Amino acid sequence: MDKYSSMTIVDLGGGRWQARLRYKEDGVWRRDSRNFEASSKRAARAEGERVRAELERLAAARLAVPVGEDGGPLLLPAFLEAYVRGSEAGGGIEPTTATNYRHAAAHICRYLSLKRVDELTPQDVLAMQEGLLSDGLCPNTVARAHRFLKQAMAYAVDMGVVSRTPFTRQVKPPKRVYREPNALDDATRMRLLAALDATADTELTLAVRLGLSAGLRREEICGLRWRDVDLGRGVVMVRQAITQVGGKTYLKGPKTPKSRRDVPLEPDLARRLSRRLSDVRRACAARDADFSPDLYALGDDRGAFYNPTRLTKEFGALSKALDLRGTTGKRVGLHDLRHTFATYLVAKGTDVKTVSSLMGHANAAMTLNVYASADPDARLAAGRVVAEAMAERPATEDEGLRRPLLRVV
Repeated sequence: MDKYSSMTIVDLGGGRWQARLRYKEDGVWRRDSRNFEASSKRAARAEGERVRAELERLAAARLAVPVGEDGGPLLLPAFLEAYVRGSEAGGGIEPTTATNYRHAAAHICRYLSLKRVDELTPQDVLAMQEGLLSDGLCPNTVARAHRFLKQAMAYAVDMGVVSRTPFTRQVKPPKRVYREPNALDDATRMRLLAALDATADTELTLAVRLGLSAGLRREEICGLRWRDVDLGRGVVMVRQAITQVGGKTYLKGPKTPKSRRDVPLEPDLARRLSRRLSDVRRACAARDADFSPDLYALGDDRGAFYNPTRLTKEFGALSKALDLRGTTGKRVGLHDLRHTFATYLVAKGTDVKTVSSLMGHANAAMTLNVYASADPDARLAAGRVVAEAMAERPATEDEGLRRPLLRVV
């Protein structure tokens, strides 16, 4: 039986919409809502139905939280594991998310392992956070643990395990720290491209180009299928990703809903992918097999994909051989190619909203915080613009306009 009896789609303006869903709990009508973005009312209705289906699936999959041996609530470690297992069982989270949750739970339980769920206080949460920061964990890691525990305790309230959550308005996570991206400067970027140009196209070189000129994440590069490479329009469509958890490989959707995006292909990379596509078609024909658009763009003609771990290791070896150093002075890793893509666009004056869309960020604020001031040359250029603006004066001979605005007496 469905939990939600009705749904209303509300236009919030500016392309933002809200799905409002009604349900009855303990004889009382309640409302749940979710905000999202959509380009039209029709698209908003479709997205609302997707949201409703997901909420129904989660509601149906919710498992009763087991109790301790004394019949009371569990100790926190057992409760958190039960919460993660229940989310996994309902398909509400990806395996990668479950792994991240368990990492967060391990940090939390370093300080709260002897606490029962119903004993947890705001002071306990704050002490846990201070302890983790004192242990040397970065604020972002502690903030993730905060968010996971807050989410799990909200679930405990929903399930009737506790009457209230310890997360009051005074219990806040550490402020997020945005680290300066280790992007390639222009000289290093051109040196890398020259090395790629001097080498025959391989899975590795094409992966590097996709990161550097399209800003794709590692998992998106490996998950790119030929059906998602539109050479006619000159774009790659990011629709899925390949990731690994515990030695197992999973095919999943992009990182966030905003990560589904179309990214323009620069002409040289489009030509190289076209040649690779022709090679794959010939390989299929040579063994009397039909070409399938479901084949991976950086895989082989039999359906294998470029393993993400292998890609990381091979790029690490390339970076070491070329002694690639980024703007922070550190050795360049594969993800720094994506940083370079964004930093270059911002430095060249591309509006931040467009950069955010191409990167697949959840919002433009993230792009601003990370990349808007990352390029030192851009900062110098901004300083020159301000200096020129402040030096400008009205081009007039009117004596009145040239008189001082203030008289000193």
